[in-house]
Amino acid sequence: MNSKPIDIRAFVLLLMPGFFFTACTDLSDYDRERVRDAMADSLLSVTESRNIRMDLIEDGQRIVSVHSPFAATYTREGRSETDLRDSVYVAVLDSTGAIETEVTSRSARYLGHKSEFHFTDDVLVSTRDGRRLRTEYLEWSQSDRSIYTPDFVIIVTEADSITGYGLTGTDDLSTYRLTEVTGEFELEQSERQGSR
Repeated sequence: MNSKPIDIRAFVLLLMPGFFFTACTDLSDYDRERVRDAMADSLLSVTESRNIRMDLIEDGQRIVSVHSPFAATYTREGRSETDLRDSVYVAVLDSTGAIETEVTSRSARYLGHKSEFHFTDDVLVSTRDGRRLRTEYLEWSQSDRSIYTPDFVIIVTEADSITGYGLTGTDDLSTYRLTEVTGEFELEQSERQGSR
């Protein structure tokens, strides 16, 4: 049986183009994700507005009114986020249209896809029942009317005041819970002590 020796160099040269072509066309999962991110970034749209007045409506009823000197809305893949700056005012309305809770801060971000506000810098919450809350950061969920902050808070009512960290509660401050209470006093008692 006569067999010719195979030239290994010719064999490698024949396989090389097929290997090179396959290696160049197959992207790793990481590379595919980077390409997807780059394409998504190119689909980002930004809209800036000045002196905005915006109403959020649910079931045909205005439930939130927002005012801010500046707003920038970022939209990507059907999701929008709006940055509000330079003094933010939000009024939460009851079923009659009367103001139930007011929130002011220096800046905020509205996450449209979650129906959430994230307030930052000198946040003040005031309710029609006379309750007030101060903090530097506060999340408010429009859907279940809840608030949350991991930061330090001061809550003042007509009768008392409490300070602490890690608040969860309702946006009208009728119920809330603190992870850590750092101070508590009754205003009537302190007023009596001050008049002696």
